[in-house]
Amino acid sequence: MSRADSQKPIVTLGIETSCDETALALIKTNGQGVDFTCQVLSSLVHSQAELHSAYGGVFPSLAKREHGKNLVPLLHKLMIEAGELLEFSDDVGEAHMKDVMVSFSKEIAPQNPELYQSFSEAKFLGKIPKIDRIAVTEGPGLEPALWVGINFARMLSALWKIPVEPVDHMEGHIVGSLFPSEITNGAVHRIFDAPMPAVALLISGGHTQLVNVETIGNYEIIGETVDDAVGEAFDKVARLLGLAYPGGPNLSRLAGEARTAGIEAPVKLPRPMIGSKDLSFSFSGLKTAVLYATRKAPRDAKGDIEVNWKKGLAREFEDAVKETLDSKLRDALDKVGASSIIIGGGVSANSVLREAFGGTALEYGIPIFLPSHHISGDNALMIALASALDGDEKNSNKLGHQIIRAQGTKRLSV
Repeated sequence: MSRADSQKPIVTLGIETSCDETALALIKTNGQGVDFTCQVLSSLVHSQAELHSAYGGVFPSLAKREHGKNLVPLLHKLMIEAGELLEFSDDVGEAHMKDVMVSFSKEIAPQNPELYQSFSEAKFLGKIPKIDRIAVTEGPGLEPALWVGINFARMLSALWKIPVEPVDHMEGHIVGSLFPSEITNGAVHRIFDAPMPAVALLISGGHTQLVNVETIGNYEIIGETVDDAVGEAFDKVARLLGLAYPGGPNLSRLAGEARTAGIEAPVKLPRPMIGSKDLSFSFSGLKTAVLYATRKAPRDAKGDIEVNWKKGLAREFEDAVKETLDSKLRDALDKVGASSIIIGGGVSANSVLREAFGGTALEYGIPIFLPSHHISGDNALMIALASALDGDEKNSNKLGHQIIRAQGTKRLSV
């Protein structure tokens, strides 16, 4: 599976700031192919969801600021948690630290003052850890947020003299789903060897994609949404129902309560593009159907949508999404002649969807790889793992100053 040539253990620091999660991970990998192993030294995610809830969604400038505030303290926590699993070599030296800060003062200090200030005051950065590579998300995502992670990687690269490799966020979701469901720091894990070709269904707040995975590192997008991503649709519908951000989990909770109580759907919602001959998705019409339905919804004495009506609608919406995604997944499996299924992205945490996809895999007689809870959302473990499996440092820049650029609309490619 791995394309790395070296048999020497490699320690990778992963950095992920594509949206509203600040995430860092340290992994040690060894071997290649069936002998590839991964030891998680530490993996941490700091969510900004509570801060963004007041806006009903992610506010880019706030996400950028919070990443800048959180990255250095989170790195300190990461290194403490890694403990003796992370070794150190030399001291940075005051003169070198000063030179690095001066070199970034005109660029990063004005753009990311929180990051620059936090970095300059972090005494623990004076010890150089034995890290072989820094992997950082370059896209897709919110560009202001991406730049914070990239600049952090560049500063660490210059300070510690460690190469940096850019990683595609969506590839991270693919390879992350091949990680064993139970993650234990310090334990050595083997990555699932998914039979190829595989169809990957990537479902998140920003993406709905079907990908033909010929091998790890060799991808072709064969279907995607023409408008809203499925996670975005979940959040928008949740907002229409008066649910707090992040709306997806809250909507699914209501849908589950409706199933338990036997509450039926108050209206029938469309299953968009199920009958189309391509692998495209569309969720804007489904959202609009919910909008029209809520305008006619019964209200309580306070003017809020009646609770059972809301629960029934949530159930119907979730069923519509399930049937739409599963139908397109089946079409993709037939088109590719897939030998396995990979599901990735934050929406993959939805238990109703996981059960449906598992049933499809069983019917087709092929294995399915679903991410653990830690891996399903945005995280740095998947970014570090994608870099380690790649093993190709042709895009790395040993000083991290010029090559890597935030690419908000980056598309998954070979």
